[in-house]
Amino acid sequence: MELFVTDLLQFKLSFSKFNFENSFTFGSGLHVIYGESGRGKSALINQILGFEKSHENFELSNINRPDEVQKIFQNPDTQIVSSTLDGELAFSLECRSNDQAFISKKLKNIREYEFLKMDGNRHPATLSGGEKEMLNIITAFSVDPKLILIDDGLSFLNTNKKQEMIHYIQDRIEISNCIVLWLTSDCNDLQFGKTQWELTLSSMHEWKNQINPLEKIIHHKKTNYVNLKCKEMTFTYNENRNLFKGFNLQIDNFRSLGITGSNGSGKTTLAKLLLDIEKPESGSISLTQNDEKASITYLEQFPEKMIGAESLADFVERLVSVGKLDKHKISHGINNLKSCQLEWAQIKEKTALDLPWSTLRLVLTIWLINCKYDLLILDEPTFGLGREQVLTLIRQLHLYLNNKYLIIISHDTEFIYTFCDRVYDLDQNTINTEKKNSITNG
Repeated sequence: MELFVTDLLQFKLSFSKFNFENSFTFGSGLHVIYGESGRGKSALINQILGFEKSHENFELSNINRPDEVQKIFQNPDTQIVSSTLDGELAFSLECRSNDQAFISKKLKNIREYEFLKMDGNRHPATLSGGEKEMLNIITAFSVDPKLILIDDGLSFLNTNKKQEMIHYIQDRIEISNCIVLWLTSDCNDLQFGKTQWELTLSSMHEWKNQINPLEKIIHHKKTNYVNLKCKEMTFTYNENRNLFKGFNLQIDNFRSLGITGSNGSGKTTLAKLLLDIEKPESGSISLTQNDEKASITYLEQFPEKMIGAESLADFVERLVSVGKLDKHKISHGINNLKSCQLEWAQIKEKTALDLPWSTLRLVLTIWLINCKYDLLILDEPTFGLGREQVLTLIRQLHLYLNNKYLIIISHDTEFIYTFCDRVYDLDQNTINTEKKNSITNG
């Protein structure tokens, strides 16, 4: 496969099993390619970069691309290498230049961006998923690349922050005349593209479809509900980040509670406080069912941390051994997976490193909804899921609510206002039930 240096991105894409072959050319601008999980978005990027030769469905050839390329990863932790924010901002620049005056000037200009006006000694691990994505976008553009390839790298951002970062990207494009190829699992992102495409299992073609809004889910009535209460709760993160101070909140009689808010507003921290992973410095937080403490489990926004180096089969066996999964429910869980087009026999021996993030998240969700917990907390459950996969998730969670309860932490307001009977907005300190407009309409 011969590679040429050019100011354009060009390649030929072939799906041999489906007799599809076409050549593509991308010039300066933001180009958006939408695809459901498992369609090969990451593989497309890796073939452009020469890291992979082919995918099970397609192969690239005749690849011409600029010589200065940056990739923004789906998992924001993959891209971060430094133990401080200042170190992370300087790393890419120091890899390309020994001129300290140039680096200092560049860092000063980068630091003018509002999001980065924070303690430079702060560890990037203390940032939220969305804040890490913003950091990665800024560092990728700091070296003035001619081509940036984004692998679902804005999916943790809420509506306002996503639009803010898109403006940032468009400003950088105007300044440097670069090419940005953004591969995403959210069809709402297509509206931002100079060109819009869909990657399927058999082709890649211009997007011509209409995006239909999700329909409001009405849950069956139930006599028992769950109550969340925070009383004068104070929690300071990293000794200098006051997330909650004298915080009071009471949400009664919910089946499915959505928690939303801006990136870094404390959504994930609130979940960790409920789970006793973190402790309030003062005050209290409680989650009760019929005036008794509810049994809770949690699927965090980085699901690979839940199973470590284990296989999925090992994880299920561990749930059985600690008495949280009845072994007679295993066949039920396998059938649930099959309804999501996931064959347990094909994936059970795989680890977190062997599976797409969205697949891992969906599989772990299915097993947890079959466990003996009163309530499941899902942190960013729609991350990486395409439209059809979100609808599949909604069907599974709707069935789960026949007997159990949910708290869904998400920036995806369309999803939580569609699905949840209560929604708490941390930014506004309000409790809502009315469905809000998605980014498409906002």
